[in-house]
Amino acid sequence: FNSFHSISISAIINLKKYNFPQSVELNEDQKALAKKHGEQCSSELNLTEEEVAKVKAKDFKNPTENIKCFANCFFEKIGTLKDGELQEAVVLEKLGSFIGEEKTKAALEKCRSVKGENKCETAVKLHECFEEFKPAHAIKA
Repeated sequence: FNSFHSISISAIINLKKYNFPQSVELNEDQKALAKKHGEQCSSELNLTEEEVAKVKAKDFKNPTENIKCFANCFFEKIGTLKDGELQEAVVLEKLGSFIGEEKTKAALEKCRSVKGENKCETAVKLHECFEEFKPAHAIKA
C-alpha cells in the first residue's frame, strides 16, 4: 500500500510515494514508516479493495467514511492530529521542512479552524485545505 502516503502526507508532510509534490525526497526510513502507518491504518479500518484502489488513485472526491477515517488514523500516527485537533507544533516541524516555515504558518493560519462533523471528516477537510499549499511542481520519488 505504498501509495497510501498520498492521502495523508501530501497534506501534512507531502510524502507522496509515486509523484510527491516537493523538491525534497524522503529518506528510506521516512518512506518505510509512512508505508507501515498506511498498512496499519488500512488493516485497522478493513478498507475494501475499492477503497484501497481509490486511495492508490489519489481519488478523494466523495470519500467513504473508511477513507476519511484512514486519513485521521494516518495523521494521528504521524502526530499531526490528536483526537481531531491539529497539532500545530508538529505540523510546523514536519511540513516546514518541506515547504518552508512561512508557507507552513500561512497554511496553519488558513487551516487551523477547519472542522468536520467528526474527527474523520476533519482529517479529510484538513487534507483538502493543506493541499492548496503544496508546491506546484512534482518530481518522482
